[in-house]
Amino acid sequence: MKIGFSAANITPSYGMERPGGTGKAYFQGVHDECLASAAYIHNGESGIAIVGLDTLSVPHSVCDAARDIVMEAIGLPPERVMFGASHTHSGGPLASAFVSEISGNYAQHVARQAATAVIDAQRRSEEMMVGVDTGEAKGVAYPRRWYLKDGCVVSHPRADQRELMERPQCEHDETVGVVGAADAGGNLRGCIVNFACHGTTGLGAGGLASSDWIHCLRTALKGVFGDDFGVVFVNGACGDITQRDNTADEEFMQSGPIAARRVGMTVAGEALKVLVQMDFAEHASLEGERKVVKLQPREITEEMLDWAEQHLESDELVEGRWFPDRIWAREWIELARMKEQEPEIAAELQALTVGNAAFVANPAEYFCSLAMDIKRGSSFDPTFPVSLANGCIGYVAPKEAYAETYLPRETEAFTGGYETMPARSSKVAPGSGEKIAEASIELVNSLA
Repeated sequence: MKIGFSAANITPSYGMERPGGTGKAYFQGVHDECLASAAYIHNGESGIAIVGLDTLSVPHSVCDAARDIVMEAIGLPPERVMFGASHTHSGGPLASAFVSEISGNYAQHVARQAATAVIDAQRRSEEMMVGVDTGEAKGVAYPRRWYLKDGCVVSHPRADQRELMERPQCEHDETVGVVGAADAGGNLRGCIVNFACHGTTGLGAGGLASSDWIHCLRTALKGVFGDDFGVVFVNGACGDITQRDNTADEEFMQSGPIAARRVGMTVAGEALKVLVQMDFAEHASLEGERKVVKLQPREITEEMLDWAEQHLESDELVEGRWFPDRIWAREWIELARMKEQEPEIAAELQALTVGNAAFVANPAEYFCSLAMDIKRGSSFDPTFPVSLANGCIGYVAPKEAYAETYLPRETEAFTGGYETMPARSSKVAPGSGEKIAEASIELVNSLA
């Protein structure tokens, strides 16, 4: 086996837009570098590459551009190259949602740097052994959506709602997936890590660029194995998973450097344990395939459009909806316009295998229970779900997580949580999650 690791810098510059919120925000400096980190694996017959991007998300066009460069440079086919966004909320302008827009120049830069990382990983590749195993990181990632006793679902219940909390609306997965590489002497040389948690600890608070808790993961592993140790991170199904424990006391450190260290170093510690106990093999089969599924967009009714037109300037905040009316009004109008231009939404699904293990990717902020369905249906053990990969179609939840209506009603409490509110951040119709799961299972099992 020939395995190599490399990384290229994609840190956003001063003054670039910072996506991930509902107000305009711009970078004022750098806390830590944002990277495109690549692992290249070749078994003498075929190869694969997995790239972790320190970005909120990644457009499909950026992945296609990077794949074209990789194919021309080293002949690795597009279906064998995967790009997964870490979902840091302190990454560069690669997302169009709420008031954020994609920067064309930055997108082009990321595509070239991502391709460079793969090409350089191939150049650096050496004869190594490969291993795969899993661990568990408990107590650092939590469900963010909860059923209240009145039947409503809310995102991140407030302290004054704690007594009303009944149970989380989530099937939680705390698996840390690890693919490791070691040389003939048994020296560990790099790894790919998969774990599900939003990149929202706020390590880049104050307008600083940051890879969020993934920075602490990388720093901890490199601190043990050396600066040349390769670390590639791809996020799991983190759509309804965050570092915030909604049952904890308010004084518990929910964000900032302490939270970033707690998540990143706990995951690193588990990855370290897995790596030092890992069995390595001199050869593993490598397969890769992708397919595109067509999904239906969210339905924006005439009643919703009428409401939107009337509330474009409204700063009113409906209880449970997180953001002012004008934010949702603009999003609903934008969704209706997008549906006219794009009556179906394309979503690329991908599966890459390393021996008995598989990475199964989709372009969604995918909810954890849907990913668990993929794991249960996969013929590969272990199976690592990768979300926000090779594109972005926004939050995708199980069908039952969506509310019957998202129009505010005076006599009804709002339910559903902001993740499932119709918006560019949640633009595919209910039922799309199940369709993705079914097609993903079929895809990965075709490689068995």
